Amino acid sequence: MAGFFDFFGFGSRRRTALQVLDQALDDNEVNRAYMDDGMRFAIYKWAEGLAGPGGAPDPILKDAAALISFCVLGKPETAALWGDAVAAEREARFEAVLAQDEDDSFDARIIKLVLTKGNAAPDIRARVSLEDAG
Repeated sequence: MAGFFDFFGFGSRRRTALQVLDQALDDNEVNRAYMDDGMRFAIYKWAEGLAGPGGAPDPILKDAAALISFCVLGKPETAALWGDAVAAEREARFEAVLAQDEDDSFDARIIKLVLTKGNAAPDIRARVSLEDAG
């Protein structure tokens, strides 16, 4: 019966996962106003697909929040908040997506979502356009 309620959004699994995403966004200095419910739900569904049946999407959602943070804040702000090592790690992840031909990966979807909503930092927008992203 829990699956039935989860399907319609009344179960605790989706609610808990979205709370994890919200907390991860807060932890990564991303104002929730940048992430409407549709964006949050899409990210949750993509993470759930990666986690597989019965898998927990929580670690995937936390990784998504880190990439969203890099895209929204940009490299200079990321470095100012968490240091050059974290900024370099997140930039490497961002660059890996740009270097791939595959535009339907989880990370590519996240980047395209942030760009589509117009929430990307100027330095990120300057490095990639929606045409380049897929």
